[in-house]
Amino acid sequence: MPRSTVKKITATLATTAALSPFLISLPVASAQENIRWEECPPQVNIESAQCGSIDVPMHYSDPSLGDISVGFIKVPAQGEKRGTIFGNAGGPGGDAYSFFGNEAMNWPAEMYQEFDLVAVQPRGMVGSTPVDCNNIAPGYDSFSILTREGAFVKDSCEIGTPGYTSSLTTDNTANDWELVRQALGDEKISIFGLSYGTYLGSVYATRYPQHTDKVVLDSAMSPNLAWNGIMASQEQGYKNSLNDFFSWVAENNDTYGLGATPLAVYQNWSNQIVAETGTNPTVAPPPAQVGDVPPAFAWAGQAGADIMTATNPASVQIQGLATQLLNPGSNQSLSPLLNASRALIPQPTSWPVLAAAIAGQTPAPDVAETGEDPYVIESINASVNMQRMVMCNENTVAPDPVAMARMAWTSLVTGDIFDVYSVKYSSGQACSGITPSSGQQPTDGSQLEVQPLLIQGTGDPQTPYWTHTDLANSMNAHVVTVDGPGHGQAYGGNNQAVNDILVDYLRTGHTDATWVEGFTPTPIVEG
Repeated sequence: MPRSTVKKITATLATTAALSPFLISLPVASAQENIRWEECPPQVNIESAQCGSIDVPMHYSDPSLGDISVGFIKVPAQGEKRGTIFGNAGGPGGDAYSFFGNEAMNWPAEMYQEFDLVAVQPRGMVGSTPVDCNNIAPGYDSFSILTREGAFVKDSCEIGTPGYTSSLTTDNTANDWELVRQALGDEKISIFGLSYGTYLGSVYATRYPQHTDKVVLDSAMSPNLAWNGIMASQEQGYKNSLNDFFSWVAENNDTYGLGATPLAVYQNWSNQIVAETGTNPTVAPPPAQVGDVPPAFAWAGQAGADIMTATNPASVQIQGLATQLLNPGSNQSLSPLLNASRALIPQPTSWPVLAAAIAGQTPAPDVAETGEDPYVIESINASVNMQRMVMCNENTVAPDPVAMARMAWTSLVTGDIFDVYSVKYSSGQACSGITPSSGQQPTDGSQLEVQPLLIQGTGDPQTPYWTHTDLANSMNAHVVTVDGPGHGQAYGGNNQAVNDILVDYLRTGHTDATWVEGFTPTPIVEG
């Protein structure tokens, strides 16, 4: 998730025959012929970056329906060029311009030195033709908005951009990549896909193997779970990552003074959320340890800790209901610390910032703050709505009707953001009323000359470790396991061992590595 104005701009898929890698045929554009070179947007701060756009069909299945614009960024190699890397920041809805065009991304220096780095801004986002959802669709009352939420959003977006919403798919975006490749004149491209970008990059490589060199899949999503299943898998993934964070803070109690056990840290975290909102978080606490047992019951030892672990989840739920009754209008979802916690825990590099906020050293980051810049506001709105359209246009996993009751409970009563984002999709509410316009796209690495590299973290909350095997198997990828927390193991350049593997693979197309230790953040005293 984004942590600054720049990164806020940066952290919420045609016929079967046409999907064969041997049957795809797009009009060939002469190199550079159709590019409109443009000023780069404000999130780009690398001076050598070049930004442009080209026109592509809105619907490749029927080009007569008109064209849209697709933007891209290119950072030319600083030294002798080995090749070109096309990247995607995930999401769907991750910003292309800041992915390669902002110094804060901290990619290995060898990538900037030896490769042209290109990122195509996904259709639907600002920089390409943005989806316009600024009008309210008529004919909906409060009940129909609740029960047909997906249709309401899509119908509203169709007013500003008629005929566009159903085109927001991985299928079309992969073809957008191909037309940008043609326009830039690269015979072959390598691919770096993060999260959702692992699926998009795999679809491109499957469809255009003759134009694909090396493929890096960082934190792979499972196409078989798109999309309700992916969101369902994230629910426990985020909770596990939250507990990993509490464990790290406890290990650094000398720095933060928040407790020597994960449960003690949780309690201090909860106390601050109560102070902010009048009610407590209801996400289940981490398992208790012997040191958490009250002195009067210390004789119970581990048995006492196990009893606390078994009863604590119900206790926080009851406490949450009680405090909401005693403080009308209170809701945990209004807590800046709670929202910052869910936003920041996928990236361990952010854990010191979060720990400092709990310790009172600094204010909790306001991850919901957009400021007043119209460009930023438009970019965020387009990204959020584009993401929903892609996910709903492509969903192949049936909603879970049992989850609807949980959806109502979390959204209308508890406000538990560690449940509501996932259950909104797994219950079917987010896409209710939308008929998918695109199915799962084939992913098959058998035609590639170079075996893809897949890098996956064991403690990843957004693409949990167990979900990577679908894409690894279909793409015949070489898997490197990173034993530790975090989403995007090669993203951001913080783990030197991963950096070395990445650079070696991009240079040679091979690595012998299968396991590396994950990144552990260094505690920082703020204030």
